[in-house]
Amino acid sequence: MHRVLAKALPVLMVGALLLLAVVDGGQAVEVDEKLEISNEYIRIVVNTSSTNTGRFSVGTTGGDPDRETDRNKHLIYGGDQPWTSYTTIRVGNENWVFGGTTARRAGRDGRYGEVVQQPRITDNAIVTVWQTGPIEVTQKLSLVRSSTTGLMDSARIEYQVHNTDTVSHLVGVRAMLDTMLGQNDGAPFRVEDRALLTDTVFYGNEMPGFWQAFDSLSDPQVMAQGTLSGAEVTTPDRVYFTNWGSLADEMWNFNFQPGRDFTRKGEFELDSAIALFWDPVPLQPNETRSYVTHYGLGGVTLAPGDLSLGVTSPSRVTADSHHRQSFPIIAYIENTGAGEARDVTAKISLPAGLSLVEGTAQKRLGDLDVGETIQTSWQVIPAEDARGTLGYEVRVEAINAESNQVSRSLEVVTPARIQAELRGPLALSIESERLAPIPIEVTAILRNVGGSEAHRVQVALEHPIGLRLASGDKTTKHPGTISADGEARVNWHLLPDGVSGNLPYSLKVQSSAGEQVVNNFVLIPNVVPRVWVGEPASTEPKFADSGDYFSLSVWATNIPNFVRAALDLRFNPDVVEIVGQTLDITKGTLFVDDSVQPTRTLGWTMPTIDNEAGTVRGLIGDRGDDKALVNGFGTLVTIHFRAKSAGDAEVEIDDVRVEDAQGRTVTVQLHHQKITIESQGDSNGN
Repeated sequence: MHRVLAKALPVLMVGALLLLAVVDGGQAVEVDEKLEISNEYIRIVVNTSSTNTGRFSVGTTGGDPDRETDRNKHLIYGGDQPWTSYTTIRVGNENWVFGGTTARRAGRDGRYGEVVQQPRITDNAIVTVWQTGPIEVTQKLSLVRSSTTGLMDSARIEYQVHNTDTVSHLVGVRAMLDTMLGQNDGAPFRVEDRALLTDTVFYGNEMPGFWQAFDSLSDPQVMAQGTLSGAEVTTPDRVYFTNWGSLADEMWNFNFQPGRDFTRKGEFELDSAIALFWDPVPLQPNETRSYVTHYGLGGVTLAPGDLSLGVTSPSRVTADSHHRQSFPIIAYIENTGAGEARDVTAKISLPAGLSLVEGTAQKRLGDLDVGETIQTSWQVIPAEDARGTLGYEVRVEAINAESNQVSRSLEVVTPARIQAELRGPLALSIESERLAPIPIEVTAILRNVGGSEAHRVQVALEHPIGLRLASGDKTTKHPGTISADGEARVNWHLLPDGVSGNLPYSLKVQSSAGEQVVNNFVLIPNVVPRVWVGEPASTEPKFADSGDYFSLSVWATNIPNFVRAALDLRFNPDVVEIVGQTLDITKGTLFVDDSVQPTRTLGWTMPTIDNEAGTVRGLIGDRGDDKALVNGFGTLVTIHFRAKSAGDAEVEIDDVRVEDAQGRTVTVQLHHQKITIESQGDSNGN
């Protein structure tokens, strides 16, 4: 079956139907069912229709600025209605297809989750979020700089997996890309010294830095590149080069046959694809993990001739006294002459500052038939003091053909180096019986003082004792990439957890630049558990006029792990009274759950009031063990008194018992507030 019939025609038909909607009055209007970001080199398109939601394609706009033949070409099949490429999220033994359901071959039999966020453009990226069982998955597609061209001509493909469950799960990712070079679906994948035309797999310990694909050196339409390791890319555990049909039909494991060509399974056309596997590893509750790969245009410097020559290498490498990054220089040679090229050789000439890791500069490649392409590579390493732009040359010769050569350059910079600083208050103070400032704001300042970008930056705040994160805050955060001379700031908010002293907390930084830990301390003063008649920390007497009504609260402050309290009060019945009995008793704020809306009342036993004896007895409040407060601070009860006559009210605690979640009695200090009732009109109390 011809490829157009097999894959393209249904897309056009469905697209034509999906792009028309009928509005009031019967008029057909165009409906936008895709999102796109683009620049002068490439574009990324994400499907927003009711099926295949979130699937994407990549194509060129202007393509390589030095070549006109690669404008408006496919890099990943799909155009404006992508559907052939899809990603699998493996949770335990279950395979979930990311995004919306499909009626098409690619992933049709898969399991699908629920949408959390439809595709939308955020910060120059197209972001889609899906819930696949217990795992929330975020797909983030943006434009990024190619490792070989140095231009923003590649797609950055990222999947973030976040465990929303309360238990750990094994989570892995398989990203299948339906690669295509313009109209060519059978060009070989080129990896270092190899041209791949049959099912091939590479594993993590042998993973190449990148692969490239093109149809011809003498007249290339598109030169594509997938980056598999280095920089911010998450090196896959496995990558398979195979046919699209086998990957389309199976969500995870698939029919893989080394030596089989890329003919589409069940059909007769060449149809290549790749699958990147990040094998399942445990993902802890509330943990987030990220997987990143790049795919776009490849940087190959070309020189036409009887022996057409193309040379590629990274556009930037790093070196200093601690670390040197070796890299491949790859040469592609195509015989575009009239006859066989005999005894072909390729030789590399390196400048001071670059040297071969092993082997010789000259390689004998044998004879080359007309139209045949071969490739060879050298592994090169910079000197530790190499800096700036360095040029090299590759020259090819044959005994019966004119020689050819290509000059290409790269930049040597120092590696990324993160200087981390952790800022926070040195000590808290006590203000009106409360620790201040609360919450404790902690800031990590990350400065990249190296010469290249720091990728995969991840920071975690650790606090072993006496401190906890404020609600909604996360231990681990991902600033992402920090440019050379760039800076990132990350904030956390901490709360005391009932422990005093000089408490430690630390920052753990992980990135492509390595790991480091920064320690810090905050002094938490000791706060004493107290029960107050009247306002906490108030030393001022309270006055009221005879005949007036006034309110008086009993407060409990800084009660660790607070759950319940029992309280008896006494007062001078000759001076004040509780006229409304229990109507004048208001439940304390400590026995109201304000973490939900509307608020919910908790356990409460109304006291018995005796105005003749001047007692309030049997008041009991109980939050329940599952609602314990780390630091109880609020009212136990509020009582509304009437002032009967002048004198001292003498409202005092007769007995109080405060308990924590373990049923232990908390020792509290008692404080009373003087309350004086004045005769009416005597504002000075005389």
